[in-house]
Amino acid sequence: MFSFDAKLKFIMSITKLLVMKFRTFFAIVGICFFAIGCKSEIAMDYNDMIVQRQKGLGADMEATEPGLKNYFASFEYDSIVHVSNKMETKIDSILQEIRKKPAPKVKEGENFKKAALRYFDYMKSIYTSYKNYGLQRTPEGRQIELQVMSMVVNQEDKMIADMQEAQKIFAKDNGFKIPSPKKNVSLTANPPNQ
Repeated sequence: MFSFDAKLKFIMSITKLLVMKFRTFFAIVGICFFAIGCKSEIAMDYNDMIVQRQKGLGADMEATEPGLKNYFASFEYDSIVHVSNKMETKIDSILQEIRKKPAPKVKEGENFKKAALRYFDYMKSIYTSYKNYGLQRTPEGRQIELQVMSMVVNQEDKMIADMQEAQKIFAKDNGFKIPSPKKNVSLTANPPNQ
């Protein structure tokens, strides 16, 4: 029926077609891996930006902690207000930066952004409570603000855990790993009880 040459041409055309399909398949697979890799990189870059802000804030908090403790111990209320205002301003700039930058269009991107905003907003509330304490002019007012400060500071572990959980989910869903924290470090400048 078919000559050897016809059979050979038919097999060659089928082979070319299969090769083209395999090339197309592998090109599509490659593009998908590239796209996934790009999304993973975008997610990792966003995570790194948040982590840099956390580290910068942590360094600022560590730098102000000794002074704040001293101001609380020596009842230097104006200094407490001054330092707290400076820290609120620094945290406000971080919050504004995060709000302006759109969440990456990746899995859990918007949730991670919200978690970061809650975290930094909480950190700001610590200094707001310190400032409010320093602004009080009566012992009764200071006592009330001391209770508020205590309630705010007692939320620290939960707020850090919430942020870390959101970060873990964000990393897992976007194919990158985050290093485990070396130790659980308190970031608040806990004033002495008065």
